[in-house]
Amino acid sequence: MTPYHDRKVIFIEDESHRSQMGEMRKNVNHWFKNAQHFGFTGTPIFQQNMGPDGRTTKDLYENQLHQYLIRDAVRDGNVLGFSIQYLSTFEETDHDITDEQVPGIDTQEVYESEERLTKIVEHILLNHSHITKNKHYNAIFTVANTRMALKYYQLFRKLDPDHNLKVTTIFTWVANEDDNEEHQKQDDVTSRMGLDQVVKDYNQMYGTDFSTDKFKDYFADVSKRMRDHNDQTPTDNIDILIVVNMFLTGFDSKRLSTLYVDKNLQWHGLIQAFSRTNRVEGKQKPFGNIIAYRNIKNKTDEAVALFSDGDSSGFLAPDYDELKDEFTDKIGQLLAVTPDVQSVDDLYNRGDDALYEFVMAFRAVLRVYNRIRVYDDFEWVQYEPEFSDQLMEAFRGKYFTAYQTIYQRKTQERVSILDDVDFDISLLETDTINVDYIVNLISGIDLMSSTERKQDIQKIEHLLDNATNDQLKSKVELLEQFLNEVLPTLDTDDDIGMSLSNFMAESQRAAIKGFSQEHHLSEDFVNEQISDYNFYGKTKDKEIIDKLSANGLGFREKRQAKREIKDFVSTIDRKYSLS
Repeated sequence: MTPYHDRKVIFIEDESHRSQMGEMRKNVNHWFKNAQHFGFTGTPIFQQNMGPDGRTTKDLYENQLHQYLIRDAVRDGNVLGFSIQYLSTFEETDHDITDEQVPGIDTQEVYESEERLTKIVEHILLNHSHITKNKHYNAIFTVANTRMALKYYQLFRKLDPDHNLKVTTIFTWVANEDDNEEHQKQDDVTSRMGLDQVVKDYNQMYGTDFSTDKFKDYFADVSKRMRDHNDQTPTDNIDILIVVNMFLTGFDSKRLSTLYVDKNLQWHGLIQAFSRTNRVEGKQKPFGNIIAYRNIKNKTDEAVALFSDGDSSGFLAPDYDELKDEFTDKIGQLLAVTPDVQSVDDLYNRGDDALYEFVMAFRAVLRVYNRIRVYDDFEWVQYEPEFSDQLMEAFRGKYFTAYQTIYQRKTQERVSILDDVDFDISLLETDTINVDYIVNLISGIDLMSSTERKQDIQKIEHLLDNATNDQLKSKVELLEQFLNEVLPTLDTDDDIGMSLSNFMAESQRAAIKGFSQEHHLSEDFVNEQISDYNFYGKTKDKEIIDKLSANGLGFREKRQAKREIKDFVSTIDRKYSLS
């Protein structure tokens, strides 16, 4: 660096709210005598949120060249706004109390009491799938210290022994050991020892081989799993990551939608933490979800005002009451067009203009529902009897049928008012009611109680009746047959999942046998064609023609039989497999 000691050097610095404080900036300028700095930050340091060294971003960079606020980014579609819910976790009998007002040891003991932490974990277990669109998205849970991180981690394992939610934690222990000093005799709450056990559990869950001695490798794997969250590989996912400070700045993932908060946040730390959730992914993700188990509303309002230049428009999602009024209004407009589900079918006889009205009305309902469904206050009972979850699903099925009808028309030379409608079809997938989801529900049916079994079957049949997933729709008849004919014959200790697999396999064998007999083919020949199709993606046409010729079929008969064989072979696995 010696040749540049007196040269003009330009530094372009990202995250300058945190990367340029402390001694580093002083040392850089001490060596580079003619340095010029350009800084980028989403959360500048002002007088209000100034650190111990007493310098602001303006002190470091002098002139502000450009300002692009969060409200501008939300307006331009570059980031999302936030839906923030503040949930009370305990009550003061004499007067309201906030975290900021009383930092004493007694209040700390209340916040870290097992009873309170248990209630919070129970709330998350009950609502996480709903909030994250059936775990399509994942979450970070930020807590006050490593002792709480470990307590929460242990409670998740205790209250969710089957690991329906995959939860882990990560933190650096050296900086946190002072906080745990008085607890050092308790190995399970000592940061390093506690994290050792966490990593052992992690290795068992994911088949890895990490240790706290190789913390960087563990950190890299956790980061990758959080970013690569995928519906197709649920066993590889992390659903909730418990942290103290890590991952709250600089970590970007479109699949991260929710931040659970049980610590005090303020100023740029609050905005940075919230902003982990607001990366744009698609129409299924209307905003970042913040679930705060502490009363940080005042701190949030102060931070929003500071970093939005006093204009918070676009920063916060509407409150629940506002969305409730909008949802009620859209439901009323839908029912004015189609008073009940059956009336949708009549629209096809009245022309595309009538069907267009239904499509636009239900799309409006769907868009508001996608935003309101994540609120803790949302319950379908508030909209009954005019509208319900069951009606929503039934209308959803009709809407999807309309979409399929219009999509198929696009291959025909016919112009329709519906041709250019944006159906927002991605919103139909918010609940991910697919084959895996239904199979899991069937496997979980309670065979011990006839009442519970009947309720479980009714719920599943309702979902099957309104299926929009193509793979699931192809299996509806078989799954209903299993529920009605096979399930009642099972003993209480039978494995439902295994019984369903056996039923599907036997049904496939029966279908192959029936098809073979109908077309005067051997089962071995049909199975060979299925194997070829699964491996090569196509059938061996010459072998089929030769076989049909040997059976004495004429030209037209062969052409028809060949088409039927190819159709059967190409759909058999999709119809009878459980994947």
